[in-house]
Formats: sequence, C-alpha cells, structure tokens
Amino acid sequence: MAEKKHLVRSRTNRLIGGVLGGIAEYFDWNANLLRVIYVLISLAIPTHGLLGLMVYVVVMSFMPLDDSRPAGPGFKDLFRGSSEPQRPDRKIIHDVTEQDVKDSHKGEN
Repeated sequence: MAEKKHLVRSRTNRLIGGVLGGIAEYFDWNANLLRVIYVLISLAIPTHGLLGLMVYVVVMSFMPLDDSRPAGPGFKDLFRGSSEPQRPDRKIIHDVTEQDVKDSHKGEN
C-alpha cells in the first residue's frame, strides 16, 4: 500500500523554513517556481510583502517539520568541521605535514 503524503515543512528543499519546499513536494511542483510566484503575489498585495511575510511565519509555526528524512547540513555546520566525511568514497588524511618541493631537491644538484 502506498504511503500517504503529509503536508510538512521540508528538511532538504528549504531556503528559510521549508514551507514552500514542503508544499512543492506535497503537490509535486517545482519549489523554485513556487517561491517566485509567492514573492510576486506578496509584492502585488498593497501591504508590499508584509502580509506575505506574516502568512509565511504563521504557516511555518503551525506546519510540522518533516521527520521521515534525516536532516541535511544546517546553519551550525557552516562554522564547525563535520565529524563524518561528506563523500564516503574519499579518504580523510590526518597528521600531514607540508613540504616545499623546491626545498626537497636543493641537495640533489
């Protein structure tokens, strides 16, 4: 039996809170196109985006976060090193010293 879709904020397709990414995933739409349409509609309203921002914040506070997928890298990960490799096919080398190539060949000539 197919799993029922739930309207949740996206963990992977997000720019601010994942609201529009979650809506786009629920309806199988393009998230970037939905974002552009949302901004254009928000700016077309006489309040010039303030109402659109308030609606986004309200929906973000009531729409649950997607718990079915693992969280991707977050804002905190930008300022600290990752404890696990990003790509499993690459090796991490520790305790490496750097030597200048010119210095290692000085005594040979």
